[in-house]
Amino acid sequence: MTTITSAIAQSHADHRYWQNDLDTWADDVANWKSEQSDALKELKKIADEIYEHGESLDEHNEKIATLASALHAHEKALAECLKSGIEGDMDADLNAHHEKQAVDHAHQREAHERIKKHHHQAMAQVAILRAAMEAAM
Repeated sequence: MTTITSAIAQSHADHRYWQNDLDTWADDVANWKSEQSDALKELKKIADEIYEHGESLDEHNEKIATLASALHAHEKALAECLKSGIEGDMDADLNAHHEKQAVDHAHQREAHERIKKHHHQAMAQVAILRAAMEAAM
């Protein structure tokens, strides 16, 4: 009879120990769910920022197209000057326009380099996050 009582007592002890594990695990999962929810909120913010970055790329591309169009128009105007046989300096308006284009082009070059650096850094961070998530799964 002692063996049965001892076995029952051991079973009860095991159950208390296991219940402690189950309670701890349930607490862990509740904490992890909270962290996972916070992580999703952060990822949503990051996704919104990446979306905004895409909009910035679109705006940058529009500026590039505008500069390309202005360059083409200016080149066409210069060709017309040559065709009409005008000697010497360019017309004052063409010269002023050319100077403005030089400034605009320099500003766009600086903007492009800033955007390029930001883009490469952002994409590198996304790649690091992706690799970390893949390694954890």
